[in-house]
Amino acid sequence: MSRKSRSPEVIEKVKNDIIEAALELMLDVGFNNMSMRKLAEKVNMTATNLYYYYSNKDEIYLSLQIKGFRLLHGILQDICDGDTDSHEILKKMIRAYLEFGFTNPDYYRIMLNSDTPRYNEYKGTEVEAVAFIDKQIALDMGELVAKVISDIAKTNPSVHVADADFRAKQMWVTLHGIVVLNNRNILQEADENPDKLIERMCEDLLAPFSN
Repeated sequence: MSRKSRSPEVIEKVKNDIIEAALELMLDVGFNNMSMRKLAEKVNMTATNLYYYYSNKDEIYLSLQIKGFRLLHGILQDICDGDTDSHEILKKMIRAYLEFGFTNPDYYRIMLNSDTPRYNEYKGTEVEAVAFIDKQIALDMGELVAKVISDIAKTNPSVHVADADFRAKQMWVTLHGIVVLNNRNILQEADENPDKLIERMCEDLLAPFSN
């Protein structure tokens, strides 16, 4: 069956299969050593057929990032939609971010912890539009957290709305560090009770927003 006769659902499945194979290959050989030829061999198709679905390995890499960021964004959005207590929402968001990073180490590594190109490096290229989508989803997650902090500021005089964006970024930097150090087993070597250490860090992150 030719690609043109395939349904959108089938095409999407093939693209997702390519993405999953690319994730394995990229983690195995690195972004720089990954090639469309190697990927085509892994998914049992010709390189020519692979180009029907993705223009180059950069688009595949960006699509991997987009998939990961959308998954995490969806989790955080569901938390925002499922509760009305802003402090409780923030607490759940912190836990959810760590849970995502701990349980999806491969995706997290590609999203935020690999030596791979970022949006600015794709400006002026054929995949700039895809890179922008990738960047925007990531920024939208930060805006979700900043919005929650702004809501807390409405009832907590010690929290300032003007600081919401900074506080959101500060929180992200801390959580990112926890995920990376945990996933590399560095926390486990540095502390005899890493779970308790992480728990206290989360409490400290929430402390400035408590009434």
